[in-house]
Amino acid sequence: MTTPPAGPADGAAPSPAPTGPPPPAGRSGNYGVLIGPLAIGLFLVLAFAGLMIPGLRDPAPSDMPLGLAGPGPAVEQVEAQLATAAPGAFEVTRYADEAEARTALREQDVLGAIVLGPAPKQPPALLVASAAGDAPTTAATTAYEELTEQLGTPQRVDDVAPLPGKDSRGVSAVLLCVALTIGALIFQLGLSLAAAHVGASRRWLSCLSYAVVAGVAGAVFAGPVTGTLDGHFLELLGITTLLSLTVVGVVAACQALLGALGIAVGALLVLPLGLASSGGVVDPHFQPAFYGAVSEYLPMGSAVSLLRRVLYFDGNAVSGPLLTLVLWAVGAWLVTLAMERIRPFRPLMVIVPASAVVPARSPEARTV
Repeated sequence: MTTPPAGPADGAAPSPAPTGPPPPAGRSGNYGVLIGPLAIGLFLVLAFAGLMIPGLRDPAPSDMPLGLAGPGPAVEQVEAQLATAAPGAFEVTRYADEAEARTALREQDVLGAIVLGPAPKQPPALLVASAAGDAPTTAATTAYEELTEQLGTPQRVDDVAPLPGKDSRGVSAVLLCVALTIGALIFQLGLSLAAAHVGASRRWLSCLSYAVVAGVAGAVFAGPVTGTLDGHFLELLGITTLLSLTVVGVVAACQALLGALGIAVGALLVLPLGLASSGGVVDPHFQPAFYGAVSEYLPMGSAVSLLRRVLYFDGNAVSGPLLTLVLWAVGAWLVTLAMERIRPFRPLMVIVPASAVVPARSPEARTV
């Protein structure tokens, strides 16, 4: 005998039917979801192509600092020859002797130097620093070879700051900076998407923790693990940590000021524009004037210069890029802290489990 299911009491309202899953969104809703990723993808394409292609497509020297040392009449003659052969290519600085020119090269005041002997037929010498980049070394060498060909003298080239064998192209510093920048960007983007119920102090502590962990990872891999940037581990660790903290802070400050648009603006500053003008790929003196003007004032350009000067130039002339990087970090985090009091942080979206969005189906009635 089957027992009928118990129904509602007489006069009582029937219980509501179980609510099923919401109807699927229409096509217009699906298309709307795609607008954000489409806009981000287009922004990245235009940012990288629009900034990097014009800056790197046709490198040519423009006002490259070049030292000339030797007797006054000989220096004047060579300077006039350089101006005639390559107008606007070099910005010449005169030095009394080879020692002064060598010091200027190690201080990065010039990117190459030609030392003329006291006698007209005495072979001139060329001082280069290959650690400063291929383009300056090639430009100075080309000018020097033309000079020795005219004089009919043998060549004498001295590399004041050579690159180590494990970094023979000198690109490891910029690649490390790119890796740290991309990692910091992804971290800050993930924090912006996921930190819906995290307090300000915990968010900032996570940013600091990430910068330290990323800095240690980058320094250990580039230093002891591969031996590419070896010999100055503590300095390397400080630079990698400071760059990570700076990038996270810049993107956080831009987001605090501009909302979702700030992430795109911050990414533009620290990655495509920073990489194109950093001097890691092509020296800024071989790019359009705009790139040379902003190179030493952006985080990545400062970090690349700082790494090269610490690793290859005995720490000479580090105060400028170090101060720039510190000012970016301090300024960005001051803006972030101030904006937190004015307009508290809001995530771009809230990430929740799928079960919280799509209700589960109600169980079927049981029969006894």
